[in-house]
Amino acid sequence: MAGRIDGLGRWIRQSRSGQLLGAHLGALYIRLVTWTTRWEVVGQDNLDAVLARGCGFIPSIWHGRLFMSATFAPPGRRTVAMISNNRDGDLISAIVWRFGVFSVRGSTYDHAKDRDKGGREAFSGAFEELSERNAVVAITPDGPRGPLMRAQAGIAALSAVTGCPVMPVTFSARRGKLMRSWDRFLVPWPFGRGVIVYGEPLDPPATRDDASIEAFRQRIEAETTAITQHADDLCSRARVEPAPASAGK
Repeated sequence: MAGRIDGLGRWIRQSRSGQLLGAHLGALYIRLVTWTTRWEVVGQDNLDAVLARGCGFIPSIWHGRLFMSATFAPPGRRTVAMISNNRDGDLISAIVWRFGVFSVRGSTYDHAKDRDKGGREAFSGAFEELSERNAVVAITPDGPRGPLMRAQAGIAALSAVTGCPVMPVTFSARRGKLMRSWDRFLVPWPFGRGVIVYGEPLDPPATRDDASIEAFRQRIEAETTAITQHADDLCSRARVEPAPASAGK
């Protein structure tokens, strides 16, 4: 039975027809959860405040809380997700497109394989979306491969060069499955109770030196973790703890 499930997963990830079916079913399930869950929204005033500025901004979402992220897209605003340039990213891109979310494709530099998987192009595309289209550009700062809940520098650098604020966003649910994957991915069940939390907008530093960017990166990391753990507390769910700080070094 396990072999059949693994084979189905490979078919969905690797074939065009499997990708289309997986995207359709994935979007359908997300809508089912959205419609049947009693959602509490915390920090709506933070979202309203950053939208009122009229500029682009950067939602920061841990990789493990991506499941509901396509539903966070503000109505009437161009929303773009930075998504890995791999087969899993193909599936995610196809799912979020069904919610009106566009994609900028690329991953961070892969030190293990000594190659850049489109990271420079993705950064350039995100810069253009923010600067020229005032888009909402969502980023998972610990993606696509971790360490868990440890922000890479790209999100801080992108905010600094565009002048656009970062806004931590997350969700949690009382009922759901916390996967054993590196990102501790949360899949909520339908017909439950959930919470969406918008953190305070974080404006980039006035200077772009390495020390300022690193301090801003640490602030993004801390605030994104804080709202995620707060969301879990509100749903009486055990907190997910970040990987050790040394894990990404």
